[in-house]
Amino acid sequence: MPTNSSSATGETPQPGTLGTAWERRTVRTAVFFAISAGLAAGALAWLLQGSGLPLWMGLVGAAVVGWAIYAGMTRKIRRRRRILAQPFPAEWEAALQGDVVFFRALAPEEQVRFRREVQIFIGEKHITGIKTEVDTRTLVLAAASAVIPIFGFPDWEWDQISEVLIYPGRFDQNFDVEGGQSTLGMVGTGFMNRMMVLSKPDLLQGFRNAEDKRNVGLHEFAHLVDKADGSVDGVPAVGLDRQAIGPWVELVRRKMQEIEDGDSDLNRYALTNEAEFFAVATEYLFERPGLMRRKHPELFAMMQKIFAQDLGGRVAALRQEFKRGPVSFGRNSPCPCGSGLKYKKCCLRKM
Repeated sequence: MPTNSSSATGETPQPGTLGTAWERRTVRTAVFFAISAGLAAGALAWLLQGSGLPLWMGLVGAAVVGWAIYAGMTRKIRRRRRILAQPFPAEWEAALQGDVVFFRALAPEEQVRFRREVQIFIGEKHITGIKTEVDTRTLVLAAASAVIPIFGFPDWEWDQISEVLIYPGRFDQNFDVEGGQSTLGMVGTGFMNRMMVLSKPDLLQGFRNAEDKRNVGLHEFAHLVDKADGSVDGVPAVGLDRQAIGPWVELVRRKMQEIEDGDSDLNRYALTNEAEFFAVATEYLFERPGLMRRKHPELFAMMQKIFAQDLGGRVAALRQEFKRGPVSFGRNSPCPCGSGLKYKKCCLRKM
């Protein structure tokens, strides 16, 4: 189950240090179980020494058991450190600068953390093309779709998803892409559990037009945020304490009625059910936060609380990035690692 931390400080832990709450929690748990297993094995060795087993051999075995448990439980930390030790590829940076307005509007130190989260997602999850190529742009935009909604939770873990399947176009409930199909994306269930399916053209279009309040990547990952408490019901556990659930449910009811009455600019697909309302509102929030704040102030305030992000404070930067347009990135651009050197004189040399 995904976890989140309330310490949204924006600090970026350095690879090789126990800088995140997830790492510290994992190490504490591993130490506890390793010591417990080692002590239990040592006690057993003590009891069995009369049966011919040398005590020293039993104690060595107990130490081995403890170390094996610790090593197994901290394996993910070591793998992640190896991922983060790699330089951030220029092609990935070019995709972020060219297509992800959310990223461009971040402060430099926040961009460092965003890159880190993209590296982790790509390094730990499978992003697989089904009868289509997963090019660099598709790869990075799929990862960015996962990072944007949980950027307010620095310690979030996407444990509930292992693979994103990229389809060549829209599909039906049987994942058939032939004919006039209408499904842009889907969170898998049953035999497709822990998988997500995205239409490649719609994933790319969602970032190409960053002001239309539609982004299938954000939509589907919003469903997974909603599912963090085990149920996709439009009532996400993150950001909503027990006292806020009632007001949220009532707000959703009123907003759905506004759509039904033709008095709202929210996509009518939000009327499907409360879960789809939440996903549609998520697209709106991250693509047009200024417009949502102006037209739906109560919904905007609640959505900011759910995602633990100050989108209101980022409106001016987003507006500026919309006007400026995509930023080109090449060998002579500032290195994305933050060294202050040109890319060709820094991380390019390490590749």
